[in-house]
Amino acid sequence: MVDKERRDAGVKSVHLTIDILEAIAEREGDIGVSELALQLGTTKGTAFRHLQTLLERGYIVQDELTQRYNLGAQAAVLGKIAAERVNIVSASRVPLATLRDETSETSVLSIVDNQGIVVLNTHLGKSPLEIGVRTGSRLALHSTAQGKIVLAFGPSMHLTQLRRRGLERYTDRTITDLDALERNIAQVRATGIADAPSEETVGINAIAAPIFDGIGRLAATIAIVGSVQNIDRDQFQEQAVAVARAAEVISIALGHRVPLSRGRAHS
Repeated sequence: MVDKERRDAGVKSVHLTIDILEAIAEREGDIGVSELALQLGTTKGTAFRHLQTLLERGYIVQDELTQRYNLGAQAAVLGKIAAERVNIVSASRVPLATLRDETSETSVLSIVDNQGIVVLNTHLGKSPLEIGVRTGSRLALHSTAQGKIVLAFGPSMHLTQLRRRGLERYTDRTITDLDALERNIAQVRATGIADAPSEETVGINAIAAPIFDGIGRLAATIAIVGSVQNIDRDQFQEQAVAVARAAEVISIALGHRVPLSRGRAHS
């Protein structure tokens, strides 16, 4: 959902049409015109006119018995074409660079696979002390911010495997107690943000957030990596917001549906 300033600068009717499509897509089932109008803050007549246009073009369908609406075949076709044209590398190129520019720290894109997580792309930060993460590197799950995102939002098998083989200690800050790790992962799951100050390498910290694909699966993570002096509690909130925003932009490009209320909040 766009904010009022951007809406006024564009064509209001087009914005409302997109809002209607997004609202229908948000629903688990179908939706009626009155409910839709109330949700979007418009009149029933206005919503009905837009629905009729979308109906004629095949982007929505209407149940003949209930008169309620749902997504149509044309929306599915458009989504399929978009998904085929967008991949994680192209979708992340601009957000990854923007995140580096906003925070001045190295930004890192890592993809999730059956073995865990591997670094796919990086943009080096602007610090005189160069902190890079080599493309192709595999990251530990329990001692890196990116790995904790996998444990929080990825397949449960990863945490099961860690329980089986134990937690390797890398520094005196590494979490090696399974109960403590699970408490940490629960917090990551609640906030959508992970960090790992000096947990794998002394003096290095990272802030990571999850990237989801079109069907809601964890596809990748995006993170900033830097010294503990530059990624610390004084700047954490601002940096975390920047990381989360970049993750959301990439997720949307991959077809992930951000809840309508959340979209309004971040417009």
